Amino acid sequence: MLYDVIVVGSGISGLFAALTARRSGLSVAIICKSTPFRSNSAVASGGINAVLKTTPYDTIRDHIADTLNGADNLGRFSAVSSMVVGAEEIIEDLQHMGVVFDTQENGSIAQRPFGGTKAKRTCYIADKTGASITQTLFAQCRKEGVKIFSNHLVLSIATYNEKLSGITMLRRRDSAVIAFACKSLVLAGGGYAGIYRGHSTNSQESSGDLIAIALRAKMRLVNMEFVQFHPTTLLNSGTLISEAARGEGATIVDENGWRFTDELQTRDKLSRDIAVHQAAGHKVYLDFRHLGEELIDKKLPSARKHALNGAGIDICTELLPITPSAHYTMGGIWSRDDTSTDMDNVFVCGECAYSGVHGANRLGGNSLLEGAYFGKVAGINAAKAAKKGKFQPIDYAQVAKELRYIDTIIEGENRFNINTMRRNLGNILYKNVGIFRHHDSLVGALEYIHYLMKLSSGLCCVNKERNNNVELMSIIEFRNSLTVAEAMVMSALAREESRGSHYRDDFPTKNDKEYKVNTIIRRLSGTFLRISFEGHLVSDWWHRIRKFFHAQ
Repeated sequence: MLYDVIVVGSGISGLFAALTARRSGLSVAIICKSTPFRSNSAVASGGINAVLKTTPYDTIRDHIADTLNGADNLGRFSAVSSMVVGAEEIIEDLQHMGVVFDTQENGSIAQRPFGGTKAKRTCYIADKTGASITQTLFAQCRKEGVKIFSNHLVLSIATYNEKLSGITMLRRRDSAVIAFACKSLVLAGGGYAGIYRGHSTNSQESSGDLIAIALRAKMRLVNMEFVQFHPTTLLNSGTLISEAARGEGATIVDENGWRFTDELQTRDKLSRDIAVHQAAGHKVYLDFRHLGEELIDKKLPSARKHALNGAGIDICTELLPITPSAHYTMGGIWSRDDTSTDMDNVFVCGECAYSGVHGANRLGGNSLLEGAYFGKVAGINAAKAAKKGKFQPIDYAQVAKELRYIDTIIEGENRFNINTMRRNLGNILYKNVGIFRHHDSLVGALEYIHYLMKLSSGLCCVNKERNNNVELMSIIEFRNSLTVAEAMVMSALAREESRGSHYRDDFPTKNDKEYKVNTIIRRLSGTFLRISFEGHLVSDWWHRIRKFFHAQ
């Protein structure tokens, strides 16, 4: 199959990119490994940030300042400012497509406060904002002729003479390896917080596949050590209770009713406060009771449903036990402000990208904005590249190599339990690479990851059927998770300071003199990784120099 533009990922960033490219008159396909409604975008509840003309108490300058402050001196000003300036247009685009935001009595869009902000700037649809936006974008893509391939897992970026030619994929229906050709490619496959299995708000699909694929393709990864823990998730399941709850006035208390922290501080600080309080022997709860049933049912219906289904608790009358869980990853594939990457005609957006917006810590409400804004930018630039470019041949030796890889997994003799290994990885990451870290815990995690890497070669399918083989997908995802986990822990070891979501007990202060720069990981020959620290300008100039000499 040939498409001008292929988008991998069906969250808000992928859908926006596909729709934008399609409106340029090109043929566009979306590839997703499950369904569009299992993306993290679809379960993002709280809202999307924007400074609107109807909010005179807020300013573009304040939104930029709040975002850079939350990023803890690692945000890229040019990316932040362009996103913030373009936010109102994104809201208008969504409204034109049919997204209906909650409104005030005068008809203007209602906005609620989120942590780390100076003003109420989070536009919302009750506490199901992400789901509503995703559904609208998906319907619009279908209406405008974007082809959507569900249940396809991307295996690699296909190249010919070091130029993009397409992608190879595993088709879940029959375990066939197929290749699609394209002139430009958009990577929008989400983050990697799901590798903290058992301690994450993410679905099990959030295994960082595209990030692992990009690293194998010798694209740079940036700031992989920065993993944000959401402070309010259900104690026993990790189900997310949106920041919308605290924005509407829910408080955090312990078993004595003591309100021991500021609910609207940034998520990294709040998660640490809760973890310290729990370590001291206290239980921690979200208290909605003072809000009243009418407000809860109007503005927080999903929170009430999740609490009832997940914990058997009615938040109108009972305290809800909570704990922090891995939620969002700030690191990802390096990109410029125009979403272009180290590989020509390959663009990246959403949580799998390092756009420079979130730095060391993301503000709530900025992720949906980042996904939509940079998804639109990626769609525009991917379309321009496709119009200038031409199809490259698919190297079917690469397809054959992937097919042999799949055959080995299906036909080999299984020696280990994939579910146990995934849980063990999640447990060691939560314990050793969690809210608090130190040298010994990180070294222990890295040694265990390398141990699992050795064992992973013995993971094969017990079920040898090729139709809808769930084990096959799980094994591939797990191996990708190990690649991502290794990069994350190596980055955390290298950054000997505490900044944003990365907190080192052995280096508890921020060190701007040495580490006010990005952690860069490159793959060298084989499986060797190289870590360096580079500022935004240095990183971009390195790329320009490499391209110049390559062109010569």
